[in-house]
Amino acid sequence: MRAFHGRGWWLDGAIAGVAAGFGAVNIVLGLPTNARVAQWVLVMSAALALVFVRRVPLAVLGVEVVLVAVTDVMVPTASHLAPLAAAVALGAVAYRHGWAVIGASLAATFAAVLFSIGRDDGGLLNGADGLVRIVSLGFAAAAPVAFGRYLAGLRQAAAVAEERVRDAEERRLAETRAARLAERARIASDLHDLVAHHVSAIALQAGSAQYAATHAPDPEQRLSAAVGALRSIHTGARQALVDLRGLLRVLRNPTDEDPVVDPERMIVEAVQRGRTGGLDVVALVDERTTDAPLAIRVTAARVVQEALTNVLKHAGPGTDVKATVAVDDDRLRIDVANSVPAGRHPALPTSGHGLTGMRERVEILGGAFAAGPTRTGGWHLCVTLPLAAHS
Repeated sequence: MRAFHGRGWWLDGAIAGVAAGFGAVNIVLGLPTNARVAQWVLVMSAALALVFVRRVPLAVLGVEVVLVAVTDVMVPTASHLAPLAAAVALGAVAYRHGWAVIGASLAATFAAVLFSIGRDDGGLLNGADGLVRIVSLGFAAAAPVAFGRYLAGLRQAAAVAEERVRDAEERRLAETRAARLAERARIASDLHDLVAHHVSAIALQAGSAQYAATHAPDPEQRLSAAVGALRSIHTGARQALVDLRGLLRVLRNPTDEDPVVDPERMIVEAVQRGRTGGLDVVALVDERTTDAPLAIRVTAARVVQEALTNVLKHAGPGTDVKATVAVDDDRLRIDVANSVPAGRHPALPTSGHGLTGMRERVEILGGAFAAGPTRTGGWHLCVTLPLAAHS
């Protein structure tokens, strides 16, 4: 309905103006009549009523049906505009209303036209020729209805298409939010377990230091044991602080916690799975990565896992892949690059959230994420993660 009204007042005026001009031409060029003033009044009334045809088509149709009969009674021999205006109003009614109203409006319009023709010359409707004329008038009256329903169908189809687009957009946003929340939940679960690991290690080291300090056979051994334990406690506490700062960045969902596994083992298993799937994987892991905070190492392992999975999905078996995990000054760098796909392969289903999940995990830890095609037609993923805690 808003689309029907949205063109503005100028369209209403244009409809009425065209009708008035057409009626004026008919009066000037038509047969003369003794009721010329009445003819002008009736024709202009039929034209001006169309100003409201888009807003109140049913009322305008009622006016035009009355004008059809009144005009035929007052100026029977002169041409008049009311039947044409009634057809326009009937089309507008068909556009706006349901079939019950349309049927009643069509019947009223058809009856008014038959009244006008039958009053002028009743013989026109008699016999076989009269039946043909009546059927023809019925089709003529139904034509505006068909056109109005056609426009209404187009409007409804456009509205359905717009609704589907909105639904698809809302569904996409909901899926993206769900993917982000799920990834945040997994990160929070990992960090929770990592902090628990560090705190437990600190407690054990403190207990060992206390036992060594009280039970060692000589003071030098006691001091050495205490210093070694304090050094380990200091290292574990620093890494725990890193993980705690990461934990404060996310909202942890207490359900569906993922168990934390050894990051280095995760990379080894990911490489093995890639090779089993047909990838030619070369993995280079810097030994210094074992000194990085566990949260950083787990994230690096997850990135390598997802990157190799994406290569297998999108490039397929036979693709050369080089995965590098190295320490670069104060950052951990992950590079995964693959060559051009070796050949055609069946498309594997994708979730659509792989890159989104990796980017979310990396950015939460203060890292940088970049991925895109290479000049040779392959794909390159680069991730850097800070090793130091962020203030």
